[in-house]
Amino acid sequence: MEQLRSKLEEVIIYLKPYLPIANSHVVNFITHNFWETIIPSDIREEIDLKGTEFVFSNFWSENQIPDSLTHFVDSTKKTNLNSYPSSCYMKLDDAYNVLKSWGYKPMNKSLNLKEFMGAKKMHEVEVMAKLVADFSKYAGTDVIVDIGGGKGYLSSLLALAYNFNVLGIDSQSINSEGARNRTIKFEKYWQSIKKKSNNFPEEKLTPPIIKEKLDTYEEYYEKYSRKSAVLGSTYKQITEYVTENTNIAHLAQTEFEVNNKEEFTLIGLHTCGSLEFTNDPFWDDIENELNKNESYGFPVSNCLREKKFQLGRDARMCASQSPDKFFNSKDIINSTKPLFYRALLQVYLVQELGYENISRHHVGRLAHKCSTFNEYVHKAVKRLQLNIEIDNGKINAFYDKYLIEYERLKVFFILKQALAQVIEGLIIMDRLLYLHEQGINEAFVAKLFDPLLSPRNHAIIALKKN
Repeated sequence: MEQLRSKLEEVIIYLKPYLPIANSHVVNFITHNFWETIIPSDIREEIDLKGTEFVFSNFWSENQIPDSLTHFVDSTKKTNLNSYPSSCYMKLDDAYNVLKSWGYKPMNKSLNLKEFMGAKKMHEVEVMAKLVADFSKYAGTDVIVDIGGGKGYLSSLLALAYNFNVLGIDSQSINSEGARNRTIKFEKYWQSIKKKSNNFPEEKLTPPIIKEKLDTYEEYYEKYSRKSAVLGSTYKQITEYVTENTNIAHLAQTEFEVNNKEEFTLIGLHTCGSLEFTNDPFWDDIENELNKNESYGFPVSNCLREKKFQLGRDARMCASQSPDKFFNSKDIINSTKPLFYRALLQVYLVQELGYENISRHHVGRLAHKCSTFNEYVHKAVKRLQLNIEIDNGKINAFYDKYLIEYERLKVFFILKQALAQVIEGLIIMDRLLYLHEQGINEAFVAKLFDPLLSPRNHAIIALKKN
């Protein structure tokens, strides 16, 4: 725990000078003059001296010449998750080695889910289901609670493939109903999935085989007096907004009629939750509503709370970005064009038209549907329901005038992408430290997924021993 605390303190010291970048919204890049006010002076001066074309070509080169921009990105890597102690952060294989060191032999199951879901979801669900199953079997738990179960991919697979009792909890009734329907559909494919999977032992499940097209799968069950293999028995869904006051154990005990059982596996795949501990006036009305019970998701560890360390909403949003995808694709145009259009629209609305209170309005994903900024302005104004006349000639001249800001915004974007991995690691490790502070020593972070397929690819794994 001391190693982790010391590392977090090191990360905070590194991050503090760059928080103005992380906490800045790209919408205000031009209106608030971020280039002059928050971009590090050495990077700004080098860009101004050498030009963006030269600096970017060097940045994406396989044989980089060290300069201020490449140095900044490299320095962030020294404080990302890979820099944390190996006992705190490990690869997926190392997580299984932990299980082996505890005397447990992981299962050898391989599935083939590509018929039923996309590549990203298939990768996530297959990897996580096996990991959850192995750790649950080691811990001796046969009831799994999936918080934020969503469409039920993970829950239904744990019930179908690994024979667990699974309770899916989601705050939206439409998701709970969707999970039910999707599970019924999933069962249709289960026999073929089993046949194509190697060394997969025979299951007790008898999935229905649908031989005719009916409006719903419920109609099939009713017509042929069949029952779902898992729905209502080993897989159940409830709609509930989970807070710190939710008695999850009671919900699981009630649903599965195990009144004396107190040991459960608690899981979540991309579980939504609050990360609120800010003083950003830009989001005051939202922050006040979320924070009225002083229930925060960051920071949670005593270490960071005592330091009163804060991250604004934009910094937390920054942490959810996908730097691996961006740096791997080297496609800065596709990533930044929508951001520049929105930042430039902000200048037009605020400085040219006097709409001072436009900052919280969203125009959505319009840029990729527009071939020019002119077209973007027309669609954005319509979406914002603004009653204004647009002079196309002025819009084109306006675009040319501020084109230099696009090159500068690209630099800003790279800096935020580099900081994203630092902030993500800080948020995750704050939660890990919290667990250690509660006396849960068997806890660590593991990299589960391929970041190019699934950017949110880290899991906190913890075993609470009685």
